[in-house]
Amino acid sequence: MQIRTWFGIFTLDDNRIINVELFQKDLDSITKHLLEEPLLMRGRVAGSDLCDLAIKYGFAGSKSEYDTLLHELNINLAKEQVAMSITPDSKIIAAVEAIDDLNETSNLLSERLKEWFIMNFEDTDLKGEELARNIVEMNDDSEEILILKGFSCSLLELYKTRREIEEYLKVNMPHTAPNITGIAGHLLGARLLSITGSLKNLASMPSSTIQVIGANNALFKHLKGKAPSPKHGVIFRHPLINTAPRWQRGKIARALASKISLAARYDLYSGELKEDLSRELMMKVDVIRKQPAKTMKKISGLRSRRPR
Repeated sequence: MQIRTWFGIFTLDDNRIINVELFQKDLDSITKHLLEEPLLMRGRVAGSDLCDLAIKYGFAGSKSEYDTLLHELNINLAKEQVAMSITPDSKIIAAVEAIDDLNETSNLLSERLKEWFIMNFEDTDLKGEELARNIVEMNDDSEEILILKGFSCSLLELYKTRREIEEYLKVNMPHTAPNITGIAGHLLGARLLSITGSLKNLASMPSSTIQVIGANNALFKHLKGKAPSPKHGVIFRHPLINTAPRWQRGKIARALASKISLAARYDLYSGELKEDLSRELMMKVDVIRKQPAKTMKKISGLRSRRPR
């Protein structure tokens, strides 16, 4: 019987140590071992504490040295695990969450800026970035207006940062998830990754779930019997859906969700762009678009009257 510890391998016979194979006292090498397989880091072997065994067989000269080595090993291991957890899709998700934070902050500050501006001047239809630029270009150099100008400059920097992050997504999404980007676009694709938590999570979801991602409130109302089932969630932002007639949106949403599901799996397991996905989606959407409105409404009506 063998017991593999973080500093060596112990061979036992009838709970007695009959052979010891010590590892090299190289924490980087030991850390690599720990990442590849579980090694015993605390406990006892053949009735003896690991610390005592490490000192007995010459791996550590004292308890203090043993504790120091184990402490440094734990730090190295934590650093490596954190580094391994930073994947390309996690960077995309961080960028999307940064955009959300910037949107929330800039919306709040733009409202505050407009209120302050109205206190000094007449009411205005300008808002957000347009109002901030207008204030910066004003010729008034009074103390309060200078403060407003500084406020506006800070707000403009937030808008600039948001555009830079969007450009980052535009450049990096095709590398991280080429097929999702080809089907959903870089912004909607990144949003789906953010909501689901990872590319792996998105790839594991059925298309019916992807179709209603982001429609939590509507889905809960439906489950309580207070509303019809939602036809789409965040994928409504896709131009194929939001520009379609209302009676076609459900079918298009199903077709889009189905292709996004396939795209996510291709991205996770191969990472190669499958151009057929976009072509197949457009062919399916074209068929839906050619169906007359009365037929679509009739089908919808039959479904609503179907006994449950």
